[in-house]
Amino acid sequence: MNPAKTILLLSLAFAFAPTEIRAGECLPVKVRNPEGNYIVPGVMGGIVYRSVDGKELSLDAYVQKRGRNRPVVIVVHGGGWNSGSRIAFVGQFLEMLTRAGYNWFSIDYRLGGIQDYKVAMDDVRAAIEFIRCHAKEFRIDPERIALVGEDAGAHLAAMLLTEKPPGVKAAVLIGGFYDLRETPNLKSQISDSEFLAGASPIAHLAKAMPAAMVVHGSADREAPPEQAAKFCEAARGAGSRCEYLPVDGAIHRAENWLPRQWGYKAAILAWLGKELGLAQPDHEPYSTNLKKDIVFSPRHKLKLDAYIPNGRGPFPAVIIAHGGGWEAGDKVTYVEPLFEPLAQAGFAWFSIDYRLTPQSRHQDQLEDLREAIRYVQSRAGSFRIDPRRVAILGESASGQMVAQIATEKRKNIAAAVSFYGVYDFVSMVKEITPRSIPARLFGFNKLDDEARETLRRYSPLYNVNAEMPPMLLVCGTKDGLFGQQEAFTRKLEAAGVSHEAFTLKDAPHGVENWEGHPEWIEYKTKLVEWLKAKLAPRK
Repeated sequence: MNPAKTILLLSLAFAFAPTEIRAGECLPVKVRNPEGNYIVPGVMGGIVYRSVDGKELSLDAYVQKRGRNRPVVIVVHGGGWNSGSRIAFVGQFLEMLTRAGYNWFSIDYRLGGIQDYKVAMDDVRAAIEFIRCHAKEFRIDPERIALVGEDAGAHLAAMLLTEKPPGVKAAVLIGGFYDLRETPNLKSQISDSEFLAGASPIAHLAKAMPAAMVVHGSADREAPPEQAAKFCEAARGAGSRCEYLPVDGAIHRAENWLPRQWGYKAAILAWLGKELGLAQPDHEPYSTNLKKDIVFSPRHKLKLDAYIPNGRGPFPAVIIAHGGGWEAGDKVTYVEPLFEPLAQAGFAWFSIDYRLTPQSRHQDQLEDLREAIRYVQSRAGSFRIDPRRVAILGESASGQMVAQIATEKRKNIAAAVSFYGVYDFVSMVKEITPRSIPARLFGFNKLDDEARETLRRYSPLYNVNAEMPPMLLVCGTKDGLFGQQEAFTRKLEAAGVSHEAFTLKDAPHGVENWEGHPEWIEYKTKLVEWLKAKLAPRK
C-alpha cells in the first residue's frame, strides 16, 4: 500500500476508534492534521487531549511503523512559562527521539507565566492521563513513560517528578529551573518568597521518585548550573536516582548549543534506553510530502528538508535558512513555526543547513545559501516547483544573510523575507573581542580599516540598490533589532525597492517566542498573503 495512504488510514482509524473511558476525562483520539508537525514525517498532528476553560489543548503524536508496547516519551516545551508551543524549541529533540525508535508526544499547555505554573502542571498531568488512556491505540507501554522537558518545560517536569505520576519512570531535564528562590530574573520579578519556595522543585523532593537525568549548560546565566547540580545531589540524598550532565561552555536553551556540544544527545539516548528498556534504535521512516535530509552540498555534507504539496504543480517555493547567531541551530530549529502556514498555503518549502562559525567564515555561509538556491532551482522538475517563483527567507542571523543575497545583482530569486534581521554590522561593533562579530564571522583580531570595510561590505544596509527583489521585513517593537529594521526600511524606500515592513507591537525576538500569543500570530497570515502576491504565476 502507498505509505501516504497508510498514514491517512491510520489517522482515520484513530479518529473513529472506540474509546475506553476511564475515570476522569479521556477524549477520543481525533487527528486534525494528518500531515503532522512538518518536522518529522508521519506525525499525527493536532490531537485535542483536553478541553478546559473554553480552550482546546493539543498534542502531536508519533507512533513508529512497527512494534507494540514501546516505551514512550512526552516532550514538554520551554518558553519561560509564557510562550512556545508543541513545535517550538523542540525540533532537534523530536528528530532525535524518532530516530532512536521511541513513540513520542509533544504537548501544548496553558501559558500564563510562572505565576500560573500549577495550571500548566495540571495540563501535563491531563496529557499523561490521555496518553495512558489510549495506550493500546498508540501501541505504547503505559508503565514506561519518560518526560523530556527544557527550560520552563524542565521545571514543570521536575515538579511532576516529585509527585511520582502514574506510569512515569524517568525524566530528562534540560536547562531547567530548580530553586526559584535563587534564580536572579525571577527574584527580581516576584517578591513573594513563599511562592518561590512552593514553585521550586528542590523544595519538594521525595523518596523513590522516578529517575532523573539533569542536563545543563555550564555557562547558563539564566538558570545557574549550580542549582542543577544541587538538585541532582539532593535527589540522590532523598533516595532517588539522578545523573547530572554538565555541557561545557553551553548557555541557556539547548537549541542555542553549538555543534561541538551536541554530544549530550547520545548521552540522553543511552540513559533513556537503560531506564525505559529500549536497547537499540528500531525505526523505519514514513514516506510523506515531507522529505528529510536531502544532501544539497556533497562537498560540505549539507542537507535540507523539503516539503512538496500534493498535485502536479509547478508550485511557488520558499527556501528557509535558520538563525542562531551564525554559530548555532540547524534546519529544524528557530524556524519551525513557519513550516505549517507555508505548507497549508500551498507553497513548496526547503529548510536548509549551512556551515557555522567559527569553523567556517561568513563568506562560506553566504555561498552555502547560494548553493541551496542553485540546487533547488536546478531540480525544479523533480520538486515540481517553478524556478522563476522562488523566495528566500531568513530570521535573525539568516535575516542578514537573505537580505545580503537580495542586494546582489542576480535575477534568480523573486522575493526575500527577513524576520528581525541584522542589517548593519558597523553600528554593532565598537571593539574586537573573541566573541565579537569581526572575530567570529571574519577572523579579524583588530578593528582596522580592512575590518571596517569588510563589515560594511556584508551589511545589507550599505548595499541597497534599485535592482533588488521585493522584500518583506517583520520585527517586533520589543526586539533589540527593531531600530535596524527601521533604518533598513528607510534605505529601501529611498532606493525605490518594492518592500513592506510588518511590525508586531511589543513582540520580542524570535518567532518561537511568538507562539502561544494570538496577538502576534497574525504575522503568519501576512507572510502567506505577501508571498502569494509576489510569487503569483507570471502571465
